[in-house]
Amino acid sequence: MKFLLALISLFLVSITATPSSAGEMHMPPYEGSPALKAMKALAGTWTGTHMMEGKEIPASVDYKVSSNGSAVVETMFPGTSQEMVTVYHDKGGKLAMTHYCSVGNQPHLDLVTMEGNILSFSLSSGGNAHLGDEGHMHDLTVTIADSDHLKQEWSYFEKGQHGRTTTFTLVRVQ
Repeated sequence: MKFLLALISLFLVSITATPSSAGEMHMPPYEGSPALKAMKALAGTWTGTHMMEGKEIPASVDYKVSSNGSAVVETMFPGTSQEMVTVYHDKGGKLAMTHYCSVGNQPHLDLVTMEGNILSFSLSSGGNAHLGDEGHMHDLTVTIADSDHLKQEWSYFEKGQHGRTTTFTLVRVQ
């Protein structure tokens, strides 16, 4: 009987000391900077168009809050050969992002200003040595008009010069 009670006690201790079946550690969610909170509010699916070199092209963008609320994963053109991922996260208490571009590089951008619902990012002063003179996304302005309307303006640089700006105009689907 003592052996059975000890075994039951050991079992109870082991199940309360391990993460839940979903693998969660029950940590409080990460709150983050006001800019990260604004990006978290975009969670869902967005569709619309993007203007590139004078052409209007259909666009789809998904936003997902990840890593216990400490990151927002943006997937542009999901499921296509042009799919790109951008991960937004706080760096030293300020929003930053890494853009995994279809041209094969990963520029790091830092939030420069947040004025109301307009977030402006620019190429980070550190961590971008790998870009050299190759073409890369250099600046991004995100304008959150309201909870269902969003505009992004991406500036592409090549050989140190501004090349083109691509504008996405999006509406929340879900």
